Amino acid sequence: MSPLVHPASLFRFRFPVTRLAKLAAFDDRQAAACRLPDLAGVVGVPDVASLSLGWHPDGLVVRAEMRGVGTARWCHATKPEDSDGLQLWLATRPTAESHRAGRFCRRLAILPAGGGRQATDPLVVAAAIPRATLVPGGEGEAMPLPAVLPAEVATVSRRSRADGWQLDAVLRAAAFPGWDPDEQATLGFFAAVVDRRLGQIPLLAPPEYPWDSDPTTWSFLELAD
Repeated sequence: MSPLVHPASLFRFRFPVTRLAKLAAFDDRQAAACRLPDLAGVVGVPDVASLSLGWHPDGLVVRAEMRGVGTARWCHATKPEDSDGLQLWLATRPTAESHRAGRFCRRLAILPAGGGRQATDPLVVAAAIPRATLVPGGEGEAMPLPAVLPAEVATVSRRSRADGWQLDAVLRAAAFPGWDPDEQATLGFFAAVVDRRLGQIPLLAPPEYPWDSDPTTWSFLELAD
């Protein structure tokens, strides 16, 4: 029997994120120390992913690991929302009030493939947030999305595993409109993974929540010293 109130609805999660000495990809020790809590059992999704985050004044460092999903991947730079990989939502000026994303919200898809001439290289793509009121960092209503982020803004590497994949990404401040940890050390944040067999797997809220478009369903990151 399903509960009348989903357990995850009782919480608004806040995660402290460790400050790094330099903006560079994690080694295994750092990734283990910076891993976010596993909430699969709380939000009611398959326990197939883990996520590590670290921050530096110049940006964010991310490691995502997928297990139990096999080695087959479907990734396309023009369809990041449907591609296998990691999806991140970040608000550098969270209000916790608006149900629609604004100019300081950014969605990124970190994909294990889809880049390069043979479409086999990992890449980072800026993707659209449904129902957003303004494009990230802008004042207008339209922006050519999706858009592959250049290497000077985002770099990513992939490690294949027998039953899944690992992605390590370095995301510079230019990827996030309004990034200023000295002024705003609390960020709105959400993450989900996509697998062609399992579908969309949100890591921080139940699947039925409108987390892809509604910032009030996101969690918070606390950029700690």
